[in-house]
Amino acid sequence: MTATTSPDTATTRTSRGRDGNLPADVPQAEPVRPGACAVMGVVVRVAGTVPVRLDFSHAATREQQLGLSLGTVLVYLRAGVTARAVADGWANTAVLARGLAMGVVGKRPMPVGPSSVAEMVRLGGVPRVTAAWFDAVTGTSRPAMLRIQTGPVTWEGCDSAAYRSLLAGWRQAAQLLGDDDALDGIDSTQGEARPS
Repeated sequence: MTATTSPDTATTRTSRGRDGNLPADVPQAEPVRPGACAVMGVVVRVAGTVPVRLDFSHAATREQQLGLSLGTVLVYLRAGVTARAVADGWANTAVLARGLAMGVVGKRPMPVGPSSVAEMVRLGGVPRVTAAWFDAVTGTSRPAMLRIQTGPVTWEGCDSAAYRSLLAGWRQAAQLLGDDDALDGIDSTQGEARPS
């Protein structure tokens, strides 16, 4: 049996005052406090061939944008220099990628497209690409991995098939966007907006 404060004998509910508020001795709902949340980075572990899809809009205009889907990650790019920096950074890790297994057992096809996206990232400027090698951990199911951090996304490649498909996706994006020297509408040689 639950006891209530100031019960109305007819309805067994707590009475409210004329202003609609509960009496002071009844616990009040705590007000919602404003706040903010931001995802600063994401780690994606991949194995097998990662499906790649490119969606290009407003080509050769100041509003051009390339949507590069790499498995469940959708990356938006606007400038060729950004895509080229990432593609070159990934290519520079090829020596480390030689230590990866050729492929993994139990691959399954994965759909790719807007309905399968788990993360969306907008890359601009010249993102830093760093890599590190991690040996397999004995006694666990964790294989040897190549970890490549590209802006806020850290990729953990478990085999060479995943590495090759992701590298091919970045190279296709760089080729499609071209080798302009614009950084999202800013001239990299002048440091100011390009005239339209």
